[in-house]
Amino acid sequence: MQTTIAPGTKVNVKVIKRPTNQAAAKTLVRLLCKDRTVKANNERLRKARKAHFSQNRRGGRFWDVNVVKQPGVVALPGVVKTITATVDVLTDLRSVSRFVEVSKA
Repeated sequence: MQTTIAPGTKVNVKVIKRPTNQAAAKTLVRLLCKDRTVKANNERLRKARKAHFSQNRRGGRFWDVNVVKQPGVVALPGVVKTITATVDVLTDLRSVSRFVEVSKA
């Protein structure tokens, strides 16, 4: 990863290798979810889940029927997203630098 990336700039994050441990996979998905298109899609899905929420009475008690949240993005090799490089994002990118390629947008 480049050390010349200043906080507040836009960077392209490209997944070059599948994460080998669960912690790195979760960190990578969390980073890729900061992309503007992924955020918009997650918001659309949140509204759809909210619209399809229902409650049924069963045995004298309410039973909630929730729609399961679908993942916004999958960290597979070849996925490219553009995110803003804040200080916490740069720290997370450093921790998963084995699996990503970072370049200025």
